[in-house]
Amino acid sequence: MSAIDTATGHRLASVKEACRYGKFSHTKCYELINAGRIKAKKFDARTLIDLDSIDAMYAALPDLVPNPGAKS
Repeated sequence: MSAIDTATGHRLASVKEACRYGKFSHTKCYELINAGRIKAKKFDARTLIDLDSIDAMYAALPDLVPNPGAKS
């Protein structure tokens, strides 16, 4: 159940949905939260992930520089 927090405009999703969206595991999701690479909110017992922070994390990754001498 993805939601948009109208107060902040953030797109929020459950951990399961965020893992599907970001293409990483449940464990990796919590590693990214603990490392401060993605943002999470608590709503009662639920953890909601800010999908914009996943987009920002991927956008900040360095580009792969091809190695011309490498074999395919």
